[in-house]
Amino acid sequence: MAKPGGRPARSFAARARPVIEKHIPETRAPEAYWGARPNQCWVRWPRAGGGFSYLALRRHLGWVTGEAGVALEPVELNALPLGAADAPADAPGYRVRLAELLGEEDRWWPTGDTTEELVRQLEWIVLQIRVKADAYFVRHPLPRAAIGG
Repeated sequence: MAKPGGRPARSFAARARPVIEKHIPETRAPEAYWGARPNQCWVRWPRAGGGFSYLALRRHLGWVTGEAGVALEPVELNALPLGAADAPADAPGYRVRLAELLGEEDRWWPTGDTTEELVRQLEWIVLQIRVKADAYFVRHPLPRAAIGG
C-alpha cells in the first residue's frame, strides 16, 4: 500500500526492529535470529548462562504490546507457551507479556496517531521489558532447568 507521494508504507516489523536493536545490544550480534509476521516482530538470542532470550513486539489495530521469553532450545516464538503458570513441565521455555511483567492484567498500549508516537511507545515497551524481564525469569525459572542470565 502506497502512502501519498508514492512511497510504500513501512511494515510494523520494519519500524519495530530498529527500536529493539537500539535498546537491546545483544540483538545486533550475528547469532540473533529475527522473525516477522504481519503486525509482529521478534528476536531470539543466546543467553550468557545458556539457553535463549526472546523479545517480541505485537500490534493489533491501534494497540501494541511486548513479550519476553526464555527457552532452553532455539524454538519459534509461538512454540513457547504464554505465561509461566501455564508452561507444562516439558516445555522448552515460556513467554510473558509486558503486562504480566508489570504485575497487571492483560493490557495493550495505544499506538498513537503518528509514526513518532508509535516509535516512542515501542521504545517504552522495549525498555520496560529490558528492565523487568531478567528479574521475572529468575523468580519464575523453567521447570526443567534454571537458565542463568
